[in-house]
Amino acid sequence: RIDPFTDKFEVGMLAEGTVRGTGGINVVDDDCAASVPGLFAAGDAATRERICGGFTGGGSHNAAWAMSSGSWAGTGAARYALSVGRGATSGLRGAGTVGLRNPVRTGFTADDVVKAAQAQLVPFDKNYLRSGDRVSAALGELESLWGAVRADLGADPAGRMAARQAAAITAVGRWMHHSTLARTETRGMSKRDDYPELDGTQHHHVLTGGLDSVWTRTSEPVGSALVAS
Repeated sequence: RIDPFTDKFEVGMLAEGTVRGTGGINVVDDDCAASVPGLFAAGDAATRERICGGFTGGGSHNAAWAMSSGSWAGTGAARYALSVGRGATSGLRGAGTVGLRNPVRTGFTADDVVKAAQAQLVPFDKNYLRSGDRVSAALGELESLWGAVRADLGADPAGRMAARQAAAITAVGRWMHHSTLARTETRGMSKRDDYPELDGTQHHHVLTGGLDSVWTRTSEPVGSALVAS
């Protein structure tokens, strides 16, 4: 038993990844639509930057966002489905490739990929106490891993979900590190040892995407507003 106000006690750090972070799938309108037609995002999957800026919102903000965005996204998805009608899916073809084929290389498993990706994402000097040289080195490892994943990762039907999850963590890790290198300042949860100060000229969002060739760009600067108390 301890008294938290007077007794010293150990505090541990737990990497919760991008789910606890404030970023996520970019939403482009009030229905929480993504840039892919027919795709809507909500909750932890969608960016929360518009309600809590560069820090995660904590319990109250996140719970409110989960309920609100779920309602908006559901309404938007239903409205979109009604607008395109039942025949709109007849010409759709799957775009996914990585991890969906039959096994290519014996002994190269989804577990191997996840462990290799985590080694470049979980350590605190790569995802919290960050600097450009360490992040660049980690990104180089993830780029090599992505090449191997694209060329060799496969699974039988029973293992394809795990293979897709392994491909996803590798892709998201690359987006994360590319975004870190694109923001040459410390702002909110994005901290850089080599750029410890806030840069007033970088008052914008960093957007990223792409699979074989990852890109980053900035959104329009976010304006300030006075809110009556």
